[in-house]
Amino acid sequence: MDTLGAIAICTEPFQANKARSDAELNSNRISRRDKIITAEMWRNIIGQVVYQMLAILILMYFGHMMFFEKSFNLITEVLRDDNNEPTDKMRLHTMIFHCFVLMNLFNQINSRVILGAEKNVFKTLFNNLFFWLIFGFEMGLQCYMVHVLAGYRLGSALL
Repeated sequence: MDTLGAIAICTEPFQANKARSDAELNSNRISRRDKIITAEMWRNIIGQVVYQMLAILILMYFGHMMFFEKSFNLITEVLRDDNNEPTDKMRLHTMIFHCFVLMNLFNQINSRVILGAEKNVFKTLFNNLFFWLIFGFEMGLQCYMVHVLAGYRLGSALL
């Protein structure tokens, strides 16, 4: 899942107004001793970890009570019934996986801004068509896997 954040950062266009002269470029070089992850990055990483862990844990332990009429045992319930049809436990696991992937997809938007002074992640939201093409492809592929591919024999076997 780290690839999604890397794609978000790598597709940002170069800003020529920041690099003024060769002297400034050489003076702003990064030392080997410098920290790679800044305090702002740690804030974003820890914030996402807490948010995603809470969401996934709530879905895992309370999802069967929130989304299904009949509650089931998280440990002993089988994933498929006697007719090889998915049970509510498999549907819940698919929902958790889908939620996890969607949270990481939308975290790409948050990952585009890494400077401490910049707080608005929506400021440069529509300046990069390549980012939106990748985002749309990933979103389409995820929705295709969950909603369409599950109806086919191979896709259902994978779920």
